[in-house]
Amino acid sequence: MAARGNLEGIFDSIQGEGPLVGCRQVFLRFGGCNLSCSYCDSLQARHPTATCGVETKPATGRYEYVPNPLSIEDIMSNVRMLWLPGHHSVSITGGEPLVQAGFLRSLLPELISDGHKIYLETNSTLPGELPGIIEHVEYVAADIKLSSCSGEADRFEDNREFLRLLDVPHVFVKFVVTVSADVDEFLRGVEVVKSAGRDKAVVVIQPVTGSRGEVETGPGSLLELQRKALEIYPDVRVIPQVHQPLSLA
Repeated sequence: MAARGNLEGIFDSIQGEGPLVGCRQVFLRFGGCNLSCSYCDSLQARHPTATCGVETKPATGRYEYVPNPLSIEDIMSNVRMLWLPGHHSVSITGGEPLVQAGFLRSLLPELISDGHKIYLETNSTLPGELPGIIEHVEYVAADIKLSSCSGEADRFEDNREFLRLLDVPHVFVKFVVTVSADVDEFLRGVEVVKSAGRDKAVVVIQPVTGSRGEVETGPGSLLELQRKALEIYPDVRVIPQVHQPLSLA
C-alpha cells in the first residue's frame, strides 16, 4: 500500500517563532502528539484528525476539507499550489510529526527532490525516530518542555540524546515559559543543550503568547532567565511568538 499520513492542515504563512520569525513557509501540520502540554496552541492537532484543512490559495485563509489519510501525491500537489517565489522552506509541524516517522521517511525525499528545504518542528522526545529522517532536514526547531510550565514530566534525557544525534546545519532549541517557570529547572534544561554538544545552536526563551499578543510573563522575569542562561550558554535569545496576534502559523 502506498504511504499515507494524517495531517490537520496544509497552509501558507510566516514562521511565527524563533530565529526565522517572519520567513514565509508552507506548513504541513501533522495530526497526533505523544504529549499533552497545558499551554498547547494546536489542540486540534493533538490527535489524528478525520479531515485535513487545505488552504485553497496562498494567504487567503480559505480552506477546503479533505478526508484523511493523505497520499504523498496529495500533499505534493498542495505544496506546489501554495508555493510562491521567496518561500523559505516547508515546515513539518504538529502535533508531533515524528509520531508519523514512517510516513515522513517516504515524504521528505519527495519534498527535497522538488527543491524544498525542510524545517522540522519537534518536541525532541523521540530520538529513536530520527534515522531515515534527519538526513533530509536542514533546520530543526527542537522544544525542551519544562514540567513547571507544560504539566508534563520532563524528558531531559530524551532531549539530550535527540540533540546529540542532530547532524544538521541549523538547530534552534526552544523553551516555552509561563509565569510558573521554575528557574532551576530551566537552567538544567540549558545544561542539557550544552552537554549534548550543541554549542552552535540558538537557545530561544519563548513566553506563552495569547490570541491578542498578550504576554503574561513579565519582561523582568524573561530578562533574568536570559541573564542566568547566558552564564551557561553563549547564544540565548528572548523571542516572543508573533503568529497568534496575526492569526498565522
